[in-house]
Amino acid sequence: MKVFATLGLIVLMNLGMTSCSSSQIVFDTKKEKSEKIMNVLNNTSWVLKRIDIADRDFVPTEEQKELVLSFADNYYNTSDGCNGQGGEFTIEDNKIDFGIGMSTMRYCGEEMAHLIYSVPTQNAKSIRIIKNQLQLLDENENVIATYLKKEK
Repeated sequence: MKVFATLGLIVLMNLGMTSCSSSQIVFDTKKEKSEKIMNVLNNTSWVLKRIDIADRDFVPTEEQKELVLSFADNYYNTSDGCNGQGGEFTIEDNKIDFGIGMSTMRYCGEEMAHLIYSVPTQNAKSIRIIKNQLQLLDENENVIATYLKKEK
């Protein structure tokens, strides 16, 4: 009986370690097929945490509680805190391309500067998802921006 209990404990520990190590990186676009990347992004929303390229954390305010990047079908939409942007995005050869889309043209004066978080999505060439984080990466694999997955 002790042998079975010991073996059971060893199996459970191995399963636990395997599941923890495999959940660290969900996927990197360099290693996955374009279809899988589209499926993972489809119908998801991500809340801006940080614009890494500008070394700037998103700071919620009463006026701006969160900035969301959403994906549905082949389209994305987001906001910089003043204007909304959106358009079609494509994934080809494991690279992401945020196409030139539409944008609102609201005037955002100096009094709104603290609310504006302009993420240069046009510089994003790939993505990496680590647990519940989405990172946009440039052509040199530098992190442009980091988002946290928004739960529905």
